[in-house]
Amino acid sequence: MPRRFFRHGELPLVLLALLAERPRHGYEVMAELARLFGPRYRPSPGSVYPAIEALHAEGLIDGQAHEGKTTYRATAAGNEALGARRDALAALELRTGTRFGDADSIEPLLDRFRARLAPLSGRVDPRAMAAVLQRAAADIERLDGLPTTKEAN
Repeated sequence: MPRRFFRHGELPLVLLALLAERPRHGYEVMAELARLFGPRYRPSPGSVYPAIEALHAEGLIDGQAHEGKTTYRATAAGNEALGARRDALAALELRTGTRFGDADSIEPLLDRFRARLAPLSGRVDPRAMAAVLQRAAADIERLDGLPTTKEAN
């Protein structure tokens, strides 16, 4: 029996992330899922539409019918729920190599970073990790051309 691609609760989370990016109708959602996760995952109406209906019933998305198609978008409650599950979305991104959200925002990068390092908790010397993170922060600050926090003090 083949393993399920999405773990418990991940498909609705992915759908919410896609609908937070921009409004889409069901066919567009399925096409985007196939683009992002294919060929390892092939979306089916039997899994996608019930998940969309559940998100709608929870008030996390709403739908606007137009010319026989319903276009869905994340509600304010949906965006809030998505924000509360950023760590789970980051872990899914790390596991699948897929990226969601604003490419210009640092938040998804930090979320993926935390998800990557979380399994090391208790296995790596915190002082050594702090030193590595300080050097990385200084390197990132230099990307902007400004003095690093350490250099400015």
